[in-house]
Amino acid sequence: MKRKSRTVLLIPGIFDRGTSLLRMQHELATENYDVHYIHLRYNSGWHGMEHLSSQLLAKLEHIVDKETTCTLVGFSMGGIIARYYLQALNGLERVHKFISISSPHHGSYWANFLPYKGGKQLRIGSDFLRALNLGIQKLEVTEPASIWTPYDITIMPHSSAILGLGTSYEVPVILHRMMPLSSKVISLLKQEIKSGLD
Repeated sequence: MKRKSRTVLLIPGIFDRGTSLLRMQHELATENYDVHYIHLRYNSGWHGMEHLSSQLLAKLEHIVDKETTCTLVGFSMGGIIARYYLQALNGLERVHKFISISSPHHGSYWANFLPYKGGKQLRIGSDFLRALNLGIQKLEVTEPASIWTPYDITIMPHSSAILGLGTSYEVPVILHRMMPLSSKVISLLKQEIKSGLD
């Protein structure tokens, strides 16, 4: 059985410019976690979630010792990238904890305005998300947690950010992009990461 490590991989959302998860990275690093901000190309999702999840696989294999497991934290689209890695690319053997923050697990209305592969995959009722959700029980071994806000106008409907498995937390954050910056969200994140190591 692999040893649980203190390594945490942070997977950003669509159109990330390399800054959205910096506060989260700093806060976790101060508590002696080995934190990595994962940058993926092209993060518009142009080539689809599979393309981005394959990059995640390669980066994780490079970062995480083969005898250990890690924590995956996905913000927005990053949570869907993480799920495809976990559920379709045999990632469950390398991850002991999965946490999503404002991820469109059941799609978002706004994805209708993204007329390319990744955008179509994130639409409500897409074949891609339907397949992921049919296999959702696979994630149970990661003790998943989803953090969401009812004031999010990017993830529509708001309930789409609730994974439907594990623990979910509703937080009163007014904007989607403010979720990774929220002290409450970061506090919950630390709590969940720690529980995954117990």
